[in-house]
This record gives sequence, structure tokens and C-alpha cells, in this order.
Amino acid sequence: MIIIEKNKSGFLLILLILLSYFLGFYIREISNGAGHIDLEYHIWLVISDLKKDYYQTILNYQNNGYGEATFPFFHSFQSFLNPATKNILYCLNNTIFNLLVIFIFYQFLKLKKIEFENNFFVILIPFVVLLSPWFRSSSYWGMTENFSFIFLIPSLYFLDLLIKEKISFKKNLLLTFFISLTLYARQQFIFLALFHILLLILNRNKKDLFFTLIFYLFLSMPGFYVLFIWGVFNDISQASTQSGNLDIKNIFLSIPKISSLFFFYSIPLILINFSKFFKIFLSKKNLMIFVIIFIIKIFLYHDIEYSIKSGGYIVKFTQFFLNNDPTLLILISSAFFAFIISVINLDNYKYFLILPFIYLNYGFVWSIYQEWFDPLYLFIYYIFFSKDHISNLKLNTSNTIKILFAWEFVVLLVALTYYHGIKNIPFFYSF
Repeated sequence: MIIIEKNKSGFLLILLILLSYFLGFYIREISNGAGHIDLEYHIWLVISDLKKDYYQTILNYQNNGYGEATFPFFHSFQSFLNPATKNILYCLNNTIFNLLVIFIFYQFLKLKKIEFENNFFVILIPFVVLLSPWFRSSSYWGMTENFSFIFLIPSLYFLDLLIKEKISFKKNLLLTFFISLTLYARQQFIFLALFHILLLILNRNKKDLFFTLIFYLFLSMPGFYVLFIWGVFNDISQASTQSGNLDIKNIFLSIPKISSLFFFYSIPLILINFSKFFKIFLSKKNLMIFVIIFIIKIFLYHDIEYSIKSGGYIVKFTQFFLNNDPTLLILISSAFFAFIISVINLDNYKYFLILPFIYLNYGFVWSIYQEWFDPLYLFIYYIFFSKDHISNLKLNTSNTIKILFAWEFVVLLVALTYYHGIKNIPFFYSF
């Protein structure tokens, strides 16, 4: 009772967010623009067929017109454990089930043992996730994204321990296990496995490296078997419906787009640490690096154009208001790279080594979506960052909590306005 009395406003905020979350389900909110399409034409078809004939559906997964780009791990889970035989009940069950992500986030946030201004923040922070338009739509429309977070969160926690070289042999195997499950849920997180192996090499832990590689190989056997029956080893295009969109040339072209998304989700950190970051931005070292990078990039990307169907808020802003002029994207990308170079040091460089893997990983595909970064950035802030980083970046303060809630609320409002207002996607959509 004392905790409740002391944090009445916090509990009220949690209650309002939960009401908003379930209200969103009731009105069939579509804040990612395509959740209803994915459910109707892809996901529900797979799950329905898996319930009827599991093996034949898996066998013909890539040839039955499902159009799914992920491994059928999520679909298999739902077919066995979600008893719903109608899509609306399936979506309701999934909406409730995805609250597990909040609980897992809370549990690993406690494990971090962060010194917050108010201990109640450990409970409050995970609920920011429920304001994410992409988390909400994935929940309401039974999509695959949120399922991966169940395994991603512990993966990020153990990666932080590995970076600090405070991980035991058993915990390293747990890390391998969770990353493997994350990949089965969303193969786009392959960069985590590569980053994991690089850290083991840098830590010069030959024993952990050897057993990690063996364990990865063992855990990948079901995946290799599925790829074999799909005929992937004879025709790589059978690996995914998105195989045709993969091209190494896209990596170079995607750099400004990915950088703009990194910048977008760094805005809360910039607002919280404005005076500190402002000094870094205006330092002679940073300005010199920025000018050099900007000149190079303006030469390389001066005529680049991106699809209207992807890229995130900043890309869409340049398309709607700047007539596709890439200057803003180049400016943001240059500033981001200059800032990263300026703040890297011997104490933190291992954390930044994940960035090249992300650029390479996401850069292979031409269509890069904002949903890949939201609410991922929150897990990065509080689970992947070290306790020292969290403290130095003031992520443990009351002002930060207010900014994060306000930030995600505004992002949600913009998404709802865009898709339900401008794009005229109706509420209460059904099929």
C-alpha cells in the first residue's frame, strides 16, 4: 500500500496505458499501415493450415503463396498453443500474450540493478513499450515481430555481460541459446550472432568460442533441415519471399536511411543530455570530422531517391516536404557518424562494434522499415547499455521517463494520424 500511495500518478499512468492498449485492439487500430494485410493474406493462412496439416504446410511453406519472409517458428508456436479458430480470437489471444514482453523487460531491468531516482521506474519503464505503434499493431494483428523480443531481451542482457567480460561459461551458452531462438523468430537479428562471435574473439576466450560455435551449429540443425526440404541449397531464392530483394549493392545505398533511423531514436537521448551533446557537436574534432564526411557523402548520395513505402519518418518527411531532396538525410547521416567517431574510446568501443553489423545486416534489403527500430531502441537503452552508460546518459532520472513517454506518445499520434487520417485506413477493420 505504501508503494501505491507514493506512486499514485505512476500507477494511474500504467492503468491509462493498459486501457489505451486494449482500446487500440477494440477499435482495430492500424498504426503500422500493413498489419491487417499481413494477417489477412499471410499469417492467418499459415496458422490455419498448420492446424490442419502441420508437416505438409511446413513442406510447402515457400510455395503455397503465403508470402511470409520469416521462419515458421512464430506460426508453429501459435498453431500449437493458440486455441483460436477465428482470426479475431487469435488476435485477442496474441494481444494478451504480448504483455509477456513487458514482464520479461521488467525482469531483466531488475537484473541490471540500476540506481534509479525512484525505484518505481523499474516497473514504469517497460510500459513505454505499449505506446509503440509498431508493438501495438504487431499485437493486434498477430504479427511476428513481438514474439522475437521474448528472446531478444535476454540476448541483449547477456551481450552486455560479455562485453564487460563478466559472463560465465554457462551464461555464454544461455546467450547462444537465446540468440538462436531470436533468429528463428526473426532472422533479421543475425547480426547479434556475428557480434557475439566477434566479442568472443576479442576477449580471446578460445574455450567459450569453440563451444559457442558448436552449440550454434547444433541449434541451427532444425533450420538447416527446413531449408533442405525447401530446396534452398539448390535455389537460394527459396530461402525467403524477400530473397529477390536482397542485394549487396543496397548496403551502400541504405547508409543514409539507416543513419536517419538511428538519429531518430537518439533524439530522446539528445533531449535529455542536450548540453553535453551540444558541446561534443560543436567541438573542433567533431566539426572537422563532420565536414569531411558531409563533403564525401554529398558527392556520393546527391541524387539518391527512396521508395515511399519504407524508410521511416525522416525519409517520409523529405519526400513530402523537401521534394525527395536527400540533403537532410546526408546531413543527419554525416552528423551521426561524426558524433560516433568523437565519443568512441577504449572503455566503450566494444558496444559500438555492433553498428557495422547492423548496417551490413539491414542494408542488404532495399526496403528498411521503422518498425525494426521501435521499440527495439528501448531495449538497447536499458538492457544492452551498461549501468554506467545508463547513469551517464541520465536514463535513470524522472525527466528521462517523462521524455520517453511523451516521445512514444507523439510517435503513436503521428502514426495514427498518418494511417487513419491521411491514408484513410478505417477503424474496426475486419475480414
